[in-house]
Amino acid sequence: MTEVTAAQQKGLWGMSRPMLVEQSLQLSVPLLDTFFLSRVSDSAASAAGAMTPALFFCVNILWVTVFAGSSIASQRMGAGSKERAVSTIATYALWIVVLGCLLAMALYWVAPLVTSAMGLPEQVRLDANIYMQVVCWLMIVWAAKLIFQSILNVYGQPQWNMYANVVFFTANLVGNAVVVFGLFGFPKLGIVGVAWASVIASFLGIVVSGSAVYFRVKLGFKWQNFKREFRSATNNTLRIALPSMVEPLSFDLNMIVLNGFAASLGAAALAAKIYTFNTFLLGLIISLALTMATQVLVCERVGAGAYDKAKKQLFQSLKVALWGSAVVVCVLLVFHHPVMDMYTDDEWLLGSSFWLFLLAALSEPPRAINVMVGGVLRATGDGFFIAVIGPLFTWLVALPAAYVMAFVLGWGIYGILLSAVLDEGCRSVMYWMRWRTNRWQHTHVHARESKQSQ
Repeated sequence: MTEVTAAQQKGLWGMSRPMLVEQSLQLSVPLLDTFFLSRVSDSAASAAGAMTPALFFCVNILWVTVFAGSSIASQRMGAGSKERAVSTIATYALWIVVLGCLLAMALYWVAPLVTSAMGLPEQVRLDANIYMQVVCWLMIVWAAKLIFQSILNVYGQPQWNMYANVVFFTANLVGNAVVVFGLFGFPKLGIVGVAWASVIASFLGIVVSGSAVYFRVKLGFKWQNFKREFRSATNNTLRIALPSMVEPLSFDLNMIVLNGFAASLGAAALAAKIYTFNTFLLGLIISLALTMATQVLVCERVGAGAYDKAKKQLFQSLKVALWGSAVVVCVLLVFHHPVMDMYTDDEWLLGSSFWLFLLAALSEPPRAINVMVGGVLRATGDGFFIAVIGPLFTWLVALPAAYVMAFVLGWGIYGILLSAVLDEGCRSVMYWMRWRTNRWQHTHVHARESKQSQ
């Protein structure tokens, strides 16, 4: 009988409660930045919002690698192999640091080419280039953040990630207020100041989570175990990470293209998309927090061979995620006008806010399914299907539909938002059907190792 882990003792609510606070604070930061940048100008807010998918593209490369490694570590923990779990953590941590440095350099040099290719208005393009020259350093900081975050989650200590994000959010809020409004005699630094506030705030957050790992988690790292496990841990991490990387990166590239479509419709349409999409990041808070907790719990149960418990866990988590995200988006829809009024005085944006928010709200329930079911499928090694089907549908159906609705039918920004409903809705059906096939019971690391040993 395998040992009950700290994560299993806490259960879904015990694991997800601090993660809800953590994700609330973390996903509120882009919304916070959008608000402060809108105080500078619509151009500054649009510039940062237009480049957010490029940042998410790079962060997703880091996140998927950490996610793959921590999924394997959770399966090892569930099977009682703590030494192999620690070696797996050390392996993916090494790769993440290397990737973070490479991505920071890539963003610094490639960002001007991306802003030109997107066809952004001149002032928006200039602001976006300035913004990216600073926030590219976030890749190195977030590499460390994701490593510490994953270790604390695997060891059933997610509350320290919550504390780290309290520091991150508070520092970002204070920093933004100081550089935008010139508090305490500080010069007003506009978009450059907001970018540096994000970098510095993120660094302060990882000081907290890194200290928690050092003082609270007894990893028991052994160099000999690391050398022995390095090749196997790397191969298993890549086996999950590479197919898992395709779908989220495809989504981010799709967002970059859609931002280009919105920019072609004019500055007001681009601002409408940025304000609406960033606001509805709040709808992801519950889904992401529950998904992070569910991945740990499902992977540990799969590692122990308890497939029925894994199924019940996902179903329970999914119900809570759907109800929770529905409440959030309904509140946003009810208060659509005051929310948009926080960003802008533009009459067209204020008058269109209900329909913009309604279309965004319709895409949230299927997005909750995609985030959770897709995440668990990837965590259990069954990511190849969604790595192929998801991007194919997005690029062959949803994106052309966005172009047709926005430009051919003349629906403008509403056509772009409708394409998101189509994309999320159809993919959610496909992902759920894939989970029901039970293929994931044969793709996790222990199932594969058992086959190889026969």
